[in-house]
Amino acid sequence: MSEKEIEKKYENACKLVHRRRLADALVVLRQLAIDSGKEFLLEPLENLQTTYNQLLKHTFSGVQDPERDKVYAYLMRSLLEQADQLREFNLMEAGKGHIFFLKKELHRTKRLEHSEATQLLEDLVFDDELAGLLRDVNVGDAGDSTDRDKALVKLFHITWLTDKYSEEEIRLLETLCDSEKLPWHDKAMNVSALTLSLLRYFDVNKFLLLFRFVDKKQEFVWERALVGLVICFMKYNDRFPLYPLLQEKTLELQSFPYVEQHIESILLQYAKSRETERIKRKWEEEILPAMMKMRPKIEEKLDLDNIFSDAPEEEKNPDWETVFEDSPDLLNKLQEFTEMQLDGMDVFISAFAQLKHFPFFREISNWFVPFYAENPAVKPAVKDSEKGIDLTPLVEKMESTYFMCNSDKYSFCLNLAMVPDQQKAMMMNMLNAELENMSELEKDQELLGDVARTKSIFTQYFQDLYRFYKLHPWRNSFEDIFDLDMDLHETVFLKHLAIEGKTIRNIAEFLFEKGFYEDALRLFQSILDRDKSKTELFEKIAFCYEKTGKVADAYEFYQKADLLEAGRLWIIKKLAWCCKHLNSWEEALSYYQQAEKLDSDDMRTQANIGQCLIHLERYEEALQYYFKVEVLAPENEKIRRPLAWCSFLLGKFDVAEDYLNRLLAADPQNHFDLMNLGHVYWCKGEAGKAAETYLDSILAWKSIRDFEASFNEDRKHLTRHSLNNNDLDLMLDYVKIQIRNR
Repeated sequence: MSEKEIEKKYENACKLVHRRRLADALVVLRQLAIDSGKEFLLEPLENLQTTYNQLLKHTFSGVQDPERDKVYAYLMRSLLEQADQLREFNLMEAGKGHIFFLKKELHRTKRLEHSEATQLLEDLVFDDELAGLLRDVNVGDAGDSTDRDKALVKLFHITWLTDKYSEEEIRLLETLCDSEKLPWHDKAMNVSALTLSLLRYFDVNKFLLLFRFVDKKQEFVWERALVGLVICFMKYNDRFPLYPLLQEKTLELQSFPYVEQHIESILLQYAKSRETERIKRKWEEEILPAMMKMRPKIEEKLDLDNIFSDAPEEEKNPDWETVFEDSPDLLNKLQEFTEMQLDGMDVFISAFAQLKHFPFFREISNWFVPFYAENPAVKPAVKDSEKGIDLTPLVEKMESTYFMCNSDKYSFCLNLAMVPDQQKAMMMNMLNAELENMSELEKDQELLGDVARTKSIFTQYFQDLYRFYKLHPWRNSFEDIFDLDMDLHETVFLKHLAIEGKTIRNIAEFLFEKGFYEDALRLFQSILDRDKSKTELFEKIAFCYEKTGKVADAYEFYQKADLLEAGRLWIIKKLAWCCKHLNSWEEALSYYQQAEKLDSDDMRTQANIGQCLIHLERYEEALQYYFKVEVLAPENEKIRRPLAWCSFLLGKFDVAEDYLNRLLAADPQNHFDLMNLGHVYWCKGEAGKAAETYLDSILAWKSIRDFEASFNEDRKHLTRHSLNNNDLDLMLDYVKIQIRNR
């Protein structure tokens, strides 16, 4: 089987289990086991089938079994875990990538590597508890940093690439977590390995170990563990109810200091780190073109929506200034942390993306090692006794600042080794000045206390994660955590911790402000289920629908907002906009006329009324509105286009000709204006001049087919001015022959 086929069967089996179609799931899993060619993989499935058969038999034989629900949950858990095992086994057989190679190597030498890593950690930290794990392995000189680094890499690989932890791995990581002598940066690195391992392969023991690291509250370590818990619970949300122990541990976490604020910080930073371009591309490449295809050609011909392109139509409600109303201090804090928490992501990733090619980054664990001045990888780059260079004080200052992530700090220092001494001094002076500025900013932020400092650690860690998932050469081998769906209102783990509901609202507001409308919509709808009294909530749901191309749904919610608080100008304009895009021109006109009464000087509203009247073929009235806009905004050349069109339709050919010539003086290659001028000439009896102008239009259009389609759409207007269909057919053939002979 190919990797794609394996993944498809695995996903199907999991979906069937979650839909409680266990019999069907067993069929799919049995096929996965058969495909592997290993008969021993069928045995646990047969045992589960037997258990399920017994449960069904008891259920429908009238036997009351108080343990039935527990047995059913056990079956669901077991089937999902069997699916995980079968997927991984088949992928190991089919996979040819780097990770599968590393994993196969680990399987061949796992016990030896485990022993070496544990023994070396024992020698380095003199920890009696670690020493008790393995006593009889002699690794060599404990003072050799190279051996130490190799052992840490092996430990990282064991933690990361082991599927289901045995008692041995659990004891090792528990001891590592509890050790008071092992350096914090080694623990932090292994927490990342633990998170990667859990994201790669589900194991409830991995969750429990992350909880253990959080409970220890060791700074720079527990923060990573909490981030790992949040991300992994988002991924495995559908499994959470099947493991009562996970629910129990989550409830215990409620007593952790400031846990709700920390969860909010993590989710906000996760939202900041995600790819914003995908929504922009979806709107520009999918939704908007689809909507425009539904609009009549007259919109493109007259460019009615862009008459006031220099002043975009009002988007968000100006009354939405009070964004985090349930937590008024949050917005201020976000603004204060902008440089450190937002700019770090946006600015430095582009600057350092090209500096991840050093040998240091070939080892995956180094993408997660916290920056510390004593790291052997840093020393050669910052200290040269022969040349009298010692940048250690500056590196120590880098260690304590949050304005760069760990990965970028290593990139900077490693790059120093390749920079000439003169440029090195200049670079370091610049960095030193920047560090001084950032130190002052960080001092101000520290006044806000531990929560603010913790937020900075979350930010820094997310930046490291983002670089790993977006820049690592093997990135296509990993499931990108930044592509996970943010169904926060359905995430049971968060429901246990976000008790007051403020966190969900604040995340929704942030996503809304940053343009993640699909994600924000789901959260706003979950809030609406609890509170239907606030007009603003209906407005924002409507706006989310609008920005995701669901105009009919947007219209429905704008109507609901209007019912709660009628007669507001912004809502009326939005209702009118929706009607326009739903081609309900009579209704759109009614709303725009209401808006006109509330603000008679708004030129955009006047132009929109004219647009509606054109679609309703009330050309004389439309002309009056466009004349009014022309008088009040004479510098706006685009208003001449609908003026020319209405004049033509009303038989005012000289007026139409004047407007069109003025338009073409500014834009000689506008194919619509050339076609319309051809119409005017022909209706004035100047057929030859009309034909030449049509030829110019075809040349500007660069497509006879497009010209013909637009020409035919105007037939009904031309026939009203004494031209018949035979005349139109002859003209089309004439210009086609002429253009082909040129």
